[in-house]
Amino acid sequence: MASLSSTTEDGDALSERLYFPTFTRHLSILLVVQSLAGSTSAVAFLVSGFAGTSLAPVRILATLPMSAFVIGVAISSSLAAWTMSRAGRKTGHLIGASIGFSGAACACVALTIHSFWGYSASCVMLGVGTAFNNQVRFTAAEGAPPAQKGLVHSWILMCGIFAAILGPAVAAYGRKMDLFGGAAEYAGSYVLLMVMLLASISLLAFLPSLGTTTQTASDSGKISFRHVLSKPVFWVAATSGTTSFAVMTLLMSATPMQMTMIEHFSQESAVFTIQSHIVAMFLPSLFSGFFVRALGLRRLIYCGLLIFALCVPVAYFAGSLHGYWWALVLLGIGWNFLFLAGSTLLSLSFSGPDRFAAQGLNDTMVFGTQAMASLAAGWLLYTVGWQSMVLIPIPFLVLVLALVIGFGRKVI
Repeated sequence: MASLSSTTEDGDALSERLYFPTFTRHLSILLVVQSLAGSTSAVAFLVSGFAGTSLAPVRILATLPMSAFVIGVAISSSLAAWTMSRAGRKTGHLIGASIGFSGAACACVALTIHSFWGYSASCVMLGVGTAFNNQVRFTAAEGAPPAQKGLVHSWILMCGIFAAILGPAVAAYGRKMDLFGGAAEYAGSYVLLMVMLLASISLLAFLPSLGTTTQTASDSGKISFRHVLSKPVFWVAATSGTTSFAVMTLLMSATPMQMTMIEHFSQESAVFTIQSHIVAMFLPSLFSGFFVRALGLRRLIYCGLLIFALCVPVAYFAGSLHGYWWALVLLGIGWNFLFLAGSTLLSLSFSGPDRFAAQGLNDTMVFGTQAMASLAAGWLLYTVGWQSMVLIPIPFLVLVLALVIGFGRKVI
């Protein structure tokens, strides 16, 4: 039996490991890259909302650049994983960051010449670059021991806080640069984004070559999507991640319209609610690594589902600023738990070449569903109404619950 002193020392070490992963060069570089390159989404969403309205030939096309970005992410997620399976993680991330840099440059030019279609095409490129960057969480987890994979996923998610701060700051400061006036006032935002992506490329050049072709060359022809799809653990993980993004995107996208156009709250109130939601999405990552270790992935999925289930009635009866605020905060926390659990489960369950197939299929499902939810949010809000719309997630939550109950003890 271990002595009390040794037990205490082990407990202190375990306590540290519950919150802090081993900060290798591999992980440290990826944390900074995620903070910088992860800002692409915030810049693209914020700027496209204003520039799209200004440039669109007809009002109905105003949201096309934003949708083009999401579609770019969805259609290239499997491509990103496949590229990394062939070229290696380091080369794949360099390719993705370069595509993102090129997309930012094209967006800058398109805004300067007031080209709506050129700007929309550049948003697709930015989405492709983001799809490659979304693989950072899996790349970081590959460099960690199994006991720390959940913690590493949690810290990568936590970088979303910095991305959420940097993105709006870049968009706002770039606008003040006002390079050419009119719609081109946001060209400066993409100039600053190019600088951040260039810094990411420079950092990635020093990334240790984990998961390169030397490691996977012997298995390069053995990736089996059919084998991955036959595994119950994949469906538990993928439906957790897909549901987290679909529910979050649907309600988050509709909330500003519901608050300002239907309930007639001020724009400041809607912005405050969305900002609180973004903080709620990423701040729990300070502690969710602990929850992964303390509760296990199955119970963490249950917690995420429970928080989403609480969000539904709060949103249904929301009629005040506090009601919408609580609904969006619960939505953010539920997303964090469910997405973290699904991503960690994938990292733990698949190795060898099949890990690329699992990760690519997962991200295609996750971000493809996000694209559909984003496109459908406004239409659903104005056709069926807010209260009917917030009930739509219930069947998807039940599906995840059924899969976890049915397969949970066998696969988690």
